Amino acid sequence: MHSSPRTWLAFISLAIMSLLYAGCSMSKPVPEAEPEPNRRQLTRQAMRASVWRFVYCLQDPAESSDLKAFLEDVASKQPFGKRIEVYSCGELSADTLGSGPIILFGDRIPEGGEELPIQRGGDGWQFDQRLGFAYDDVFLLPYYTNPWSDKSTVSGLYLSANTASLIKRLNTEFEDNWGRLFRPSWAYEIHRANGDRILGSFADTTWAFDPAQEMTMASPEDPVYQEGQLTVFAYDGMVKKEELTRSVRALKTVQALLDTITGQQSDWFPEVRFYPNLERIGLRTGSMAPVQYASDKKVLHLVPCFMSEADILTSFTSWQPFVEHIAGGSLTGENLSLLTSALQASADRYAPESFLKDQRNTALQFLLTGEQISRQNLSKENGSGFIEEATARALTLGHKFDSPAAAYRAILRTKNKTIPAELLAEYDLRNFPISAPESRPMPTAPLSGMTFAHQGYRVHNGYGGEKIKPSLDSLAELNVNALAIVPYTFQRDPNKVGDLPIGDSAGGENDWATACSIREAHSRGWFTMLKPQIWVGRGSWPGDIEFETEEEWGDFFERYTYWILHYALLAEKEKVGALCIGTELRYTTLKHPERWREVIRKVRMIYGGQVTYAANWGDEFEGFTFWDELDAIGLNSYYPISDSDTPTDEELLTGARRWMKLAQAISQKTGKPLWLTETGFRSVSTPWKNPHAEAGDRAPDQRAQARCYRALVTAADETPELKAIFIWKWPSYLGADEGSRSPGRNFSPGGKEAAEVLAGFYGGWN
Repeated sequence: MHSSPRTWLAFISLAIMSLLYAGCSMSKPVPEAEPEPNRRQLTRQAMRASVWRFVYCLQDPAESSDLKAFLEDVASKQPFGKRIEVYSCGELSADTLGSGPIILFGDRIPEGGEELPIQRGGDGWQFDQRLGFAYDDVFLLPYYTNPWSDKSTVSGLYLSANTASLIKRLNTEFEDNWGRLFRPSWAYEIHRANGDRILGSFADTTWAFDPAQEMTMASPEDPVYQEGQLTVFAYDGMVKKEELTRSVRALKTVQALLDTITGQQSDWFPEVRFYPNLERIGLRTGSMAPVQYASDKKVLHLVPCFMSEADILTSFTSWQPFVEHIAGGSLTGENLSLLTSALQASADRYAPESFLKDQRNTALQFLLTGEQISRQNLSKENGSGFIEEATARALTLGHKFDSPAAAYRAILRTKNKTIPAELLAEYDLRNFPISAPESRPMPTAPLSGMTFAHQGYRVHNGYGGEKIKPSLDSLAELNVNALAIVPYTFQRDPNKVGDLPIGDSAGGENDWATACSIREAHSRGWFTMLKPQIWVGRGSWPGDIEFETEEEWGDFFERYTYWILHYALLAEKEKVGALCIGTELRYTTLKHPERWREVIRKVRMIYGGQVTYAANWGDEFEGFTFWDELDAIGLNSYYPISDSDTPTDEELLTGARRWMKLAQAISQKTGKPLWLTETGFRSVSTPWKNPHAEAGDRAPDQRAQARCYRALVTAADETPELKAIFIWKWPSYLGADEGSRSPGRNFSPGGKEAAEVLAGFYGGWN
């Protein structure tokens, strides 16, 4: 049987339509599953959340009253501005547990938490399938993906089988600032009942942990030194024998001097705890001060490797336990400083001639600056420890107790918060010889420098941490011989005068951490430049700082002078080669050069190294009027070197030569050497267009960065007036780029093509 042509046509048409329909159906886009938010995204989202739930969960609900009351008290303080709701885990469904960020407190995890990295067995808890902790131990895991939320929010775990131990540990860690519950320093912490600690980190942007970065802090069982009532423990590792010997000798000398001055006889000593470095004392106490006294526990903490015998002998804090022992109670900071200064002045007759020579001379130099010497300096919030000490010594200059009985009475009266009038004796500067600060010559060889950036705020990875050593070692491969260290302060509003705080947190750019990086650079034979800077809030930068009235300008410069003199004292103490007294404060320099001249005059009274200023490229650098007061011309250069998307190497070099010749002309006119106090390029596409700009959505491009560096070093090699380059920037710990917001697109040349360009130039620059 044959089909008709019409039938075949109908069949073919139907087949074609079916294929077309099928094709359309197959080409219809299938929605892809949205990628899970990474750890950083979830953590930031949780930090921004205005409402959190604190959930207490105990195996025996009858024991929950203390924990509930504790959490309700914390919630009432609204830490970090958050509203906190407190619940028992028995009150909440799984859906509610997953509806927002939570922290679980107690000794039990609700049903549904099996995906959390912690399990409880018969012998206690186990974390990450490898770390156990027992009944009295405390475990802190501030952020982890919330298993009840389908991974859309976070949960924290604060656990211990002993509720009393948990509450005590939380008070110890957070009582001074409950907001730190939401901004932890570590991914996890285990606090053992014997004082040992384990501190750990995440491995990457996921929720995996990195055992290789884990830190174990061991508490000693036996002392390393014991004689009479003097007992010394070494925490987190042994100290060197010579450090132990001189530190013990210094403490014995302090006690003997005070007994002689007061006529008292005592063999009492506080418990003494030694630490191998600043990192460990910072992790243990929350402060990097190399000598600390806990009056409530009568424990003296000390880092012997960071303090000479003279440092211990003249430290107010070293004297504090012995003074308070005689007084029979603790003293306020202001009273303690004045009293100890007067007692040390009296010790001159019993101690070596040079006992207080340097400290007294610093106080006299500070007097000559004309800065106000008042007791307000002794109680200034976020103030300068160096200025406080200089003030106390200035207020007690030349004081001597005329008898041991007078010294003893002064201690007892000071305990009662009455400063004896005789402590604040009048003085005549003509009776005291004053030495000028030690002058340090301008270096003759070019400074092949790098800016060292404090990029870690967890103590161990910042300026005072042990990770700075391999980071600085890696700079040797670039032939670096100079380092700029940059401690920051903060001004919230560029148009409102406020205090410029001097940081003292263990994780920040505190004075001791800053000094640690300086000393590490000096130990490598490098030149150092201290370059304090202001971080400005509200999306601004130092160049936005400006005020409307003369009164505001006067107030700003008064605060700024106090702040920069603090760093001048630090720079002089550490024998820093150069001090950069300001950075990119364009309206202050262009509108008030005379005020800056006065700042420079005061700085030179107490600091003997080279003094410079880092002018911003453009109007500030080109309109600067007081280079004559400075030792070197400082330029932060981010001049564009091409506006083309595809410039040739010759065009980039032409652009670099253009601004280099401009700077060269200013150097020739003033007769001052030219220093590039800051310069660099990101490893992104078109970095030559606007070198200082954020990475934005630009792709990583090592070759583009290297091309800019070739143009820079070629122009530099042609400029004999150029005597220093400080590249922006190098991290305080290796691997910082991996955890940054722009991995592979930062300024650091480390591990990139630009490093080879820079190493080649620095190696032959003479």
